[in-house]
Amino acid sequence: MSAKYNYYLKIEYDGTYFHGWQSQKNATAIQNLVEKSIFELTEEKVRITGSGRTDAGVHARGQVANFYLNKKWPLRTLCKGLNAHLPADIVVKDIKDVTSGFNARFDAIKRVYHYYIYLGETAIHRRYCWQIYYKIDKAALFNLSSVVTGVHDFSSFSRLETQTSSKICRVFDSEWSEEQDFLVYRIEANRFLRGMVRTLVGTMIDVARGRFSSEQFEQIFLAQDRKKAGQTAPPQGLFLEKVLYE
Repeated sequence: MSAKYNYYLKIEYDGTYFHGWQSQKNATAIQNLVEKSIFELTEEKVRITGSGRTDAGVHARGQVANFYLNKKWPLRTLCKGLNAHLPADIVVKDIKDVTSGFNARFDAIKRVYHYYIYLGETAIHRRYCWQIYYKIDKAALFNLSSVVTGVHDFSSFSRLETQTSSKICRVFDSEWSEEQDFLVYRIEANRFLRGMVRTLVGTMIDVARGRFSSEQFEQIFLAQDRKKAGQTAPPQGLFLEKVLYE
């Protein structure tokens, strides 16, 4: 019997102990565990489609995925059942019936990431932020965000092994803010390259601490060369906040 019921999942996870979202044979990935929970509940072996992959150690409040089942399930039963089979680090926050053609990856029009920095030391938040102990120029940091907005080639800010023919991304929003003890970077774009947000953040912090000038940051964009950019920020400060659809 061919699968005919398409389900949308909104998933939250603490990525600390996982090797990212994408299914892997020799490591524990979030996709593997969600697929395992679906099988244990429904006895149907499925392959889920995520809106995008997050790296090892990266978190999500609003990852989106979809999958097909042969049998129609009450949504509340399906949601509670999946959470009963998932580890505490992964929670299905919402589940919906969607049209058969819905695809979590290709139908997404915008994705939003937040990156959290803590200036100093913290025991409670250490798994969810980048702790920075040196002095930085906040004004210089905040001014850099506008440079990122717009349509750019982000080759300088992606991993060298990124398997995609185009490095062009449209950034709709890019801004830094202060929230209590945190510096928070928010970026919204139509797509992201592997390592893009973490390299942007790391390079902006390098400017704020005096390793690069603001002018050099703009030149890095034009260079389209990852070797010209700065450090890569650690994964634990990055959160996939939400994925937007029509």
